[in-house]
Formats: sequence, structure tokens, C-alpha cells
Amino acid sequence: MSVLAVAALVLVCIWLGVLTLVVVLLVRQVGLLTVRLSMASQAISLDDDGPEIGSSLPEDVASVMPEEDPAYLLLVSAGCDPCRELVAELDGRRFEQSIVALVPGREEQASEIAALLPSDMRVVLDPEATDLAESLDLESTPFVLEVEGGTVTRKVHLYRGASALIEFMESGSASVQKRNFVEIMEKEATEGR
Repeated sequence: MSVLAVAALVLVCIWLGVLTLVVVLLVRQVGLLTVRLSMASQAISLDDDGPEIGSSLPEDVASVMPEEDPAYLLLVSAGCDPCRELVAELDGRRFEQSIVALVPGREEQASEIAALLPSDMRVVLDPEATDLAESLDLESTPFVLEVEGGTVTRKVHLYRGASALIEFMESGSASVQKRNFVEIMEKEATEGR
């Protein structure tokens, strides 16, 4: 076999190896995209997040809530970018209503967020914050509950930041056009029962 034939055979083998690698990587990427798209299509239903409206708070959560009505329970996670933006937008704002902020997450991140929250908010950090969030079955953040007499009266996912929190708290139970947040009401009312 001539040197030219051996060189051509080596080049063909290298070319086939590179093509095989490219095909394997493409199949992997298609698999990852398929998994991500299937997960995205299974959107979390916000009305299933947290306690149901009209339900009583678990005892451990009720113990950290103030006596005043209505009171609000804000869940902001230390590792959540929208939560950080919400807290930064509050920028020292003072609230007339009583608010308890649960800030689960790594100690240094949670402490940074807690320092940015308004001074009139009661802040609960880990490990207690994680335990309380788990007992409420809250998974999405930022999230706020309105509580009256130990009962959840309203809840909302604050996907548009501090303005949504302020609007939610100021709207009370009045029916207001809610542009900056998704308010979760009783299922019967939304389903037309």
C-alpha cells in the first residue's frame, strides 16, 4: 500500500470519527430540548401552590404571624432573581400593614435580602423559613398570602415585582383591575360555579 493510500485511509477514519461525534452530540441536544419542552408544557398551576383560600394556617406558621388583621406573609427566596428585584424595588418603603417575610436560602444570600427589606417587616431566616415554607406547601417565589384571623383570604404570585405587592396590599378585598399580578381567587369563583 502506498503512502498516499494510507494517508487517505487515515483521513477517512478521522472524518468518520468526527461525524460520529457530531451525530452523538446532536442526538444529545435534541434529547435535552425534548425534555425541556415537555417540562415547560407542564406549567405549574398557581392556584395549587400554597394553602387553599379559606384554609387555616398551619400552627407553626400562625405562631410567627402578627395579631393584626389583615397580615401578609411574603415568601422571597435568597436564590431567586425576581425576588431580589422585588426587594430592591421596595427601597425602604414603609407599610401600614403587618408583613412577615420568609427568606429561605443560604445564610449569606438570605442576610443580604433581609438587609434590603423595609425595617418594619418581620424577617424569618433559615432554617425556620424553609420549614415554614414547606408547611405552607409554597414552591414558587416571590409569593404573598393575605391572612385574616388565621385564615388565608387571598394569595398571589408577584411576577411583576414590588408594584404588584403594593397594589395587592392596597387593593384589599375590593375588586380592582389587577394588571401587575396574578391573583388566585377561590376556584369556584374562577370556574363559574
